[in-house]
Amino acid sequence: MAIKKIIKVWNQDGLISDNISFLKKSTKDVFFPLTDGSFNIINDLLDTFKDTPCAGIAANQIGYDKKIFIGLKDYHESIDEEELEEKESQHQSGSSETNDYADNYEFYINPKIELVDKKSIQEEIEGCLSIPMISLRIKRFDKIKVRYQNQDGAVIKKTLRGFMSKLFQHELDHLNGILMLENNVIEGFIDKDSFVTPELYEELQPKVLR
Repeated sequence: MAIKKIIKVWNQDGLISDNISFLKKSTKDVFFPLTDGSFNIINDLLDTFKDTPCAGIAANQIGYDKKIFIGLKDYHESIDEEELEEKESQHQSGSSETNDYADNYEFYINPKIELVDKKSIQEEIEGCLSIPMISLRIKRFDKIKVRYQNQDGAVIKKTLRGFMSKLFQHELDHLNGILMLENNVIEGFIDKDSFVTPELYEELQPKVLR
């Protein structure tokens, strides 16, 4: 078990090509019963989730090519969505800040979207641990029907709306090698005192959108 560093597309020195290439690869299905290797991924995801202010983390964000992500299990009115997205965007390695929702988690193994309500649309702000110091307003489906497996291999089916729908789509995208700027971006915001410039963002786009 270990707290892992988040794989990021850039830092103060510019783009990190090897990281971008890794994050752009689709991950592999997980087979049951779970192996020691899969349990190791699960434990590392949990340790990293608890140590990181975020709504979710995909396995490939911490270096594993398996279809698992950890994320909030239940939505509560006490969750400050805007603050959570902001903290996720601004998180830096070595920060002393931890996850306010550390005990509210679920492991989503081999997740899939089975059905979307094309008439239900949300246009919400998203931050991403792997693309720090910016936020994007993205158009996504608001109501989706999903399935995934838990640690025992049981199939879970749910209908998700709002923030939980956005979370599931964002993390599933990661597992499929898709970064958030590949979606229908409405507008972007560079965080205050960010090292990211419009030019750096433009430099990233052709490496991702291909």
